[in-house]
Amino acid sequence: MKKIIATLLFFISAVSFAQVGPQATFQKKLIVLEDVLEGTVVRVVWHFTNTGDAPLLINSAVPSCGCTDVIFPKKAVAPGAQDSIVATFDTTDRPLFNAKGINMTSNAGEISLVFEVMVHAKE
Repeated sequence: MKKIIATLLFFISAVSFAQVGPQATFQKKLIVLEDVLEGTVVRVVWHFTNTGDAPLLINSAVPSCGCTDVIFPKKAVAPGAQDSIVATFDTTDRPLFNAKGINMTSNAGEISLVFEVMVHAKE
């Protein structure tokens, strides 16, 4: 009886671990940019792969401030497929150090991305 229960528990745990669902695996979640001059519009790209076994759907992507725009995939990303999140940041009136975030909701959970940039004021 103990062998049957142990075998059954092993089988259930193996099956439950094998089904991961969608999983967004990013090359980097923090990107540090080179210094830029105020007035520059910078573009930041985060590449990711759906390493899960179900389609990944990003429901929303919200930047931490109005100076940043974000583009994200509106269609499901298939298992094994790659895609990207793109943010643009207008550095006008934003001198000195800036750290901006993108907060996303997806069927794989919440995802947070950050970029940092030093902006030098125009003379």
